[in-house]
Amino acid sequence: MVSWCVVLFGLLTLGQGARPPAAGAAGNLQVLATVGGQPDDITVDAKGRLVWGNLSRGTIERLQSGRVVTVARGLSVPEGIVALSSGTLIVAEQGLDRIDRISTGGALTVISRLQPVAGQEGVDGIGRDPRTGQLLVPDSPNGTVLRMTVNGRQIEQIAGGLGRPVDTAADAHGNVLVPDEHLGTLVVISPKGRISHRGSFNTPDDVAVDQKGHIWVTSLGDGGLWEIAGAGAPREVLSGLANPQGLTLDRCGDPIVVDQNSTRIVRVLLGAQSSRCPL
Repeated sequence: MVSWCVVLFGLLTLGQGARPPAAGAAGNLQVLATVGGQPDDITVDAKGRLVWGNLSRGTIERLQSGRVVTVARGLSVPEGIVALSSGTLIVAEQGLDRIDRISTGGALTVISRLQPVAGQEGVDGIGRDPRTGQLLVPDSPNGTVLRMTVNGRQIEQIAGGLGRPVDTAADAHGNVLVPDEHLGTLVVISPKGRISHRGSFNTPDDVAVDQKGHIWVTSLGDGGLWEIAGAGAPREVLSGLANPQGLTLDRCGDPIVVDQNSTRIVRVLLGAQSSRCPL
């Protein structure tokens, strides 16, 4: 089923709808789409298409040939999303605190039910370990991080005692990176389970790792996009976004951010050739 939206392509200077970036940052944003509703976490599927959850509509949506296609309906606060090479999607359904599998035909299967905590929102963003293919799940209300097979049959807790972990990613060394919005930092879980912290952020929300090993983090409190390169300190690349609730990377490593309050999906152009990178 298809719902139409105003889809805008082209460059938008940072003076329109966002404060100027930090020194040395990219000079432009590219608006990829204005999708309506309440878009949240986002990913890129095996065909390079953008796929995201829309909270107010309870849908999973995809940008396809300049239009928004509804992939699945009837979800309760669809947050984190992972796309498998088969076309299957794994979705964190925050309202019911569970992990779902959505087939290419839109059929939904529950693969794991988590443990709700009264008065707290359920599971948030989820990720996948590129080395093992396993899911990385922040059990947000319980302050734990889980490693899970894509069928949900094997689950292992790899960290506990956190504040509110809200997303996950893994780097090339096997470290699991977890923004913790209550602790205000990026939690790093080593392959041996040792926990350390990197940086201080104003309500960190999403994390991604590019091919160079650079870490990207969004922060809700200041509408920021941050980069961590090597052992360096976090560098603010962009500020003043309108509630950056989703983060992924395109094939060239450029950050794509869901600017939720404006319902726009934007790409940060890091170099002269960035706008030509295919989606």
